[in-house]
Order: sequence, then structure tokens, then C-alpha cells
Amino acid sequence: MATLVVERVAIERDRMALLVRVAGGPAAHLSPEAAARLLQARPRLARHACVNAQGEPFGAILDRTSLPHILEHLIIDFQAELADRSAATFVGTTEWLNEREGLARVEVNFTDDLIALAALKAARALMEGMVD
Repeated sequence: MATLVVERVAIERDRMALLVRVAGGPAAHLSPEAAARLLQARPRLARHACVNAQGEPFGAILDRTSLPHILEHLIIDFQAELADRSAATFVGTTEWLNEREGLARVEVNFTDDLIALAALKAARALMEGMVD
């Protein structure tokens, strides 16, 4: 079973930067069943805007995208739930630093660093056991 490990968390002025390693490499993903469970648990993910090669909303690519990318969107989703959303727009990026080794960088902005860390914790807990 593939695992997603957050190796480093850096809190910058307005964003959280994560160094993430996927044991199993970039091919590790959620099964369609796990993606459906995740959407059931976090239905707003289906409507997340996402810039991706397919041009589809995030919910449509959930079972075809990388685990670090899923972590990015979960952190954003939890932040939107936990923070005062009236003035906040949350955005993030995910990039492979070394695909062969499964090493990626995930960045997500925040309005409150403690809420961002709580969102990271909640996102990791939700992903546990869903990874194929």
C-alpha cells in the first residue's frame, strides 16, 4: 500500500510549504471507490476550481490525480471550513520535485497559520487508509 508522508512543513509569511513523499511514487492514487468515499466525506471537493491538463473540476479528476495534489485540495477545503471565509480565498500549488522518488512540494496560502496546521492534520487523518 502506498503512503503519503509529510517530511517537512515550513510556515512562511502567507503560505505553508510542505515537502511530501509518496511511497509508491507518482503512480500511487485513490481507487474510484476511495475517491467516492472522499467525495462523500468532503462534497465541496467536487466543486473546487483546479488548473489541470484535463481542464476539469477537481472532483472529476480525483481518482486520476496525485496524492500530493489531493492533500493540497483537502487542506484548502478544511481551511475554508475552519476559517472566516468572508474575506479569504485559498489557493495552492503542487509540483513534483523528483517524480521517480515520489517527492513533491505542496504550497497552500492561509489567513491563520494555526488554522492551516489544523487543516493539514485533518487532511492527513482523512487520507489515512484511503490510499491504494
